[in-house]
Amino acid sequence: MDRVIVYPAQIVADTDTLIAERNTERAIGEVIALTMGSTGPFATGLTATCSGTNLLVQIGAGQINASSVADASSYGSLAADSTLIMRQYNAAQTSFTLTTATTAQTFHIYATLSMVDTGATMLRYLDASDSTRTLSGATDTGTGQPTERTAIATLALTTGTVPSGSVPVWRIDLPANATSVTQSMITLDNTALFYTKIPDLAPINSPAFTGTPTAPTPASGDSSQKLATTAFVTNWASANLLACDTYLGPAASAGGYNVIQLSLNSRTRFAIIEIAGAGGGGGGGYCRFLVTASELQWPVTATLGAGGRGGQSASTAMSGNSGGNAAFGSMVVAVGGSGGSVAQGGGVAIIGGTGAGGAVQVISSTGITVLNSGIGPSGRSGHVSGVSENYFYGYGGAGGDRPPYYSGGWESGAGQTGKTGDAGSGGSGSCVAPGGTYMNGGDGGPAWMTVTQYG
Repeated sequence: MDRVIVYPAQIVADTDTLIAERNTERAIGEVIALTMGSTGPFATGLTATCSGTNLLVQIGAGQINASSVADASSYGSLAADSTLIMRQYNAAQTSFTLTTATTAQTFHIYATLSMVDTGATMLRYLDASDSTRTLSGATDTGTGQPTERTAIATLALTTGTVPSGSVPVWRIDLPANATSVTQSMITLDNTALFYTKIPDLAPINSPAFTGTPTAPTPASGDSSQKLATTAFVTNWASANLLACDTYLGPAASAGGYNVIQLSLNSRTRFAIIEIAGAGGGGGGGYCRFLVTASELQWPVTATLGAGGRGGQSASTAMSGNSGGNAAFGSMVVAVGGSGGSVAQGGGVAIIGGTGAGGAVQVISSTGITVLNSGIGPSGRSGHVSGVSENYFYGYGGAGGDRPPYYSGGWESGAGQTGKTGDAGSGGSGSCVAPGGTYMNGGDGGPAWMTVTQYG
C-alpha cells in the first residue's frame, strides 16, 4: 500500500488527502482480490425473506464486491483514473411488493452498481483578496459541494430481462393468482454470488467437508499420505474380487432348462465365467473364458440344461438320455454329454456301452477370451469281476467325470441302480446278471455356470 508523506510546517494540499484516500481504497481492493479473486461479483448480506402471508419480499442490507475503474471522472482536483480495482458497493435494506397475475410470473431482483458524489455542504474558503474574511463556498454564493464519493448498490425488481451490467441477486417464481409469496419460491439468481465465510470453511485440523470437493488423483499403487480420491480407489481395486456366484440347471427328473438373465455389478471391469453342459453318460463340455464387461450388452441370457435321465428299468434294458446344453447367450455353448448305450445278449459275454462327452462351441469372440476348454470325458465300461461259461460278471459303467471340479457316478454292481453324477458329470449305468431284474441307470448331473466378477 502506498502512503502519502507530509512534513511539519508544510502547507498540505487537497491532493495529499485525495491521494491517500485513493491509495487506501486500492489497497483494500487488492486484499479482496487476493482472497476472493479479481473479477467478482461476490456479495454478503442481502438476505431475502418473506412472511408467507402477503406479497412483500424484504431484502436485507449488504455489500457487493466487483471490479471497477478507480475513478471514471475527476476526483476532487485529481484527474480520472481508469485502472481497475476491486470495490465494495453498499446496498441499503429495501423491500418489494409483488403484483399477482392470472399467469405465473418470474421476478428478478438485481443490483445496479454506481459511484455517486454525495454529502453536499457549503464549505468555507479563504478569501485571497482579504485575509480577514472567508468565502461562503468557492464562489462566495453559498452553493454546496459534494464531500463524499459513495459506492452504491441500488436494488431493483423486474419481470423482464436483467439489464446488462447489473448483478442478478434473487429470482422469485410466483404462481398464477398467488395471494402470498413463500420462501420456497425464492431462489438465487446467481449461484456464484455468495461465498462461504472464512470461519465457516473446513478447518485444517479434522475438517468436515461439504459439497463435492475434489483433489488430484495419486498414481496407481501410491502408498503415501496423499488424499485417495474415488478414482484412485477404483484404479487400485481394479483387480479386486467383487462377487462369485454359481448357477445350476434343473435335476434330471425335472427336465428342461433354467434361464438366467445375467447382469454384472456396476463396478465390474471383467469377469471369469465357467460353463459346463449337463452330464448324460459322458460328461458335458467345459469352457472357461474371460469377459470384458464394457464390450458386451447386458443382461446376457444364460441357459442351463437338466442332467440326462438314466435308462429306466423295464422288461428290457433302456439307453440313457443326453444332458442339456449350457449356453452363455449365443456366444459360447457347452454341449451336454451323451446318454450311455445298451449292451445285451444271450449266451455271450458283453461289456456295456458308454456315453460320449459333450463338445464346446465358441460362436462369437467379441469381448470374450477363451482361457481353456475341453470335450467332456466319456463314460467308462464297468470292470469285470468274474467269468462263467457264457458271461462276464461285473459292474455297470461309470459316468464321465467333469474335471476340474466334479465326478461322474461310480460303478454299480449287479442288481443295483446306477449312481447320479455331480454337476456336469455323467451318471453310471446299471448292471443286470442273467435272469436278474433290470435296474435304472444313474442320472447325469445338471449343467452349471460360475461367474467371478472383478472390479
